[in-house]
Amino acid sequence: MALELRAGDLSLLLQPEIGGSVGAFRMVRPGGSIDLMRPARGAAALHSGMFPMVPFANCIRDNRFTFNGNAYRIKPNMEGARLNFHGSGWLTPWSVVTHADTHAELVLEDGRVDDVYAYSARQGFMLDNAGLTVTLSVSNRGPEPMPFSLGLHPWFPRHGTGLVQFISNGRWRGDDDGLALALDPQVGGGDYALGREPPQDWQNYCHTGWQGRAEIAWPEIGLGLRITADPVFAHLMVHVPASGEAVFCLEPQSNAPCAFDGLENGQIAEGVHVLGPDETVSGSVRFAPFAVQARRATK
Repeated sequence: MALELRAGDLSLLLQPEIGGSVGAFRMVRPGGSIDLMRPARGAAALHSGMFPMVPFANCIRDNRFTFNGNAYRIKPNMEGARLNFHGSGWLTPWSVVTHADTHAELVLEDGRVDDVYAYSARQGFMLDNAGLTVTLSVSNRGPEPMPFSLGLHPWFPRHGTGLVQFISNGRWRGDDDGLALALDPQVGGGDYALGREPPQDWQNYCHTGWQGRAEIAWPEIGLGLRITADPVFAHLMVHVPASGEAVFCLEPQSNAPCAFDGLENGQIAEGVHVLGPDETVSGSVRFAPFAVQARRATK
């Protein structure tokens, strides 16, 4: 059953049973409503407006890692994919803990990734007249310390020309599977520092040092969206799907792709959180619309 939140001109539709995902995030304006995230299509979180990434974000190299002397292997979780992407939270029904006009809390009590992870997770959604705040947490419910990470995976419409702006100091290159290859330094704040449109074709880069702030501007509709994230979300993924759909993703996440590399040698990468039994890591991201100077689309 979908849940709806409302505050002023903003509305939020939640889909607890579809991976705890967002079905729609909209703003009412004269002449109709504007989608601030992609409206869901179909009964799969992959086609929603946003979904949670737990108990890890992005991917693990070759679906295997070694930690504290134990070797772990997980299975792919998408048809046709070689890797497990974003864990299992987005593929599992969530339960509703609380629901009121402007806020809701969802919980995943018995999260599992094969026989490797046992975890629980929570999402809090708080809608006010000025924006949406999402708080995500994940807890280790297994008997031993394990590496965890987390993130949010929103999809944004282009609304003509969607311009993205944020500061970063590095960018991870990856292969076609999404595996990290090398970290390239970026000078002058990176390739989105001055604001530009994400490419129309496939892209999948993880940016480091992004300072927890990004903006999307939609000049054709005179609207923008400001994203601010807690420091726990130290990385920002820019993803453009190969499908040709007029969307792009800005994904605040704690870690870079393949961040479990080095665990076998005791190396804990930035954004990887080793949680003992019943320990938790959490963080919040805010999405706030703002007015931008409108302009007509050029042909």
